[in-house]
Amino acid sequence: MTGALTIGVLITYYGERELLHECLESLQQQTQPVDEILVYDDASDAPPDSYIPDGMSVKVLRGATNRGPAHGRNQLLAASTTDYVHFHDADDVFAPEWHARVRSEIEQQDVDAVFTEVDAVRETGADSPRVLGLQSLIGTRDLLRFCINGVMLVPAGTYRRDRVLGIDGYRTTLWQSEDFDFHVRLAATGITYAVIPESLVTIRVRAASRSQQHVEALANYVRAVGLLAKELPIEYIGDLADSAARAGSRLHALGAKTEASEAFKLAQRLGPPRFTTQRRAYRVIASTIGFQNAENIAGLYRRLLPSRVRQLFA
Repeated sequence: MTGALTIGVLITYYGERELLHECLESLQQQTQPVDEILVYDDASDAPPDSYIPDGMSVKVLRGATNRGPAHGRNQLLAASTTDYVHFHDADDVFAPEWHARVRSEIEQQDVDAVFTEVDAVRETGADSPRVLGLQSLIGTRDLLRFCINGVMLVPAGTYRRDRVLGIDGYRTTLWQSEDFDFHVRLAATGITYAVIPESLVTIRVRAASRSQQHVEALANYVRAVGLLAKELPIEYIGDLADSAARAGSRLHALGAKTEASEAFKLAQRLGPPRFTTQRRAYRVIASTIGFQNAENIAGLYRRLLPSRVRQLFA
């Protein structure tokens, strides 16, 4: 790279209060300071100014109405002045070496994006380390397929700002699962990237988080799959069919039968899906008498047979 690159942290906020303070404190504790910090207040009833550590340089933008994180991230993107941007939720925290490690990768490799692993901590205290499984991405080097079939969370990535502007940022018509859609669209442009397999960000899984509204999140995920199917190369349509089918199975298990039906219809239209994570019996039933019937039979099977008995037929 020529010249000194700059990296900004763009934080969406909606009443996280003290959690924002902890997030910003983790930025204060970086071994190498970031170049810019922006916070977008999505019309919350607890303005973030009271939760910014004393003396910390943070620019706050405020929306007049609550429009969701996709809109907020696009506002932050438009206001940012740095070469690279990192989107972040207000309740998540950074490891002290996050910025130095990410900056070093960009300076050494001149890539469009750097992805780091993420740890998850629940309110119960339970930890889930390295939730993304980025080690497998190092082996496959197919970022687009990874983003379709796996999970790429918002705080995992730091991106060249021009590449994000090139896809017009986030799709604001999606209230949930906008991060899935964003990463798939960005990967489809053929960006260059580096992977840091160590966890440098910790996300907090809270009951009050939008991501815990599972039916809404999955229904929006299915909408995103339908939109992406019109945009991606034909060789990835089978992966999208599988994604829609997996979402349908989860929706069915949650009792959202109408949403599950829509997901299965989309999967069939794109596929048929391969159901690679399901047993052969499920795949046969789904292909002959339909996805909903396969789910009903699978649910009955799980209710009637203890898990130790089911393992004999695995």
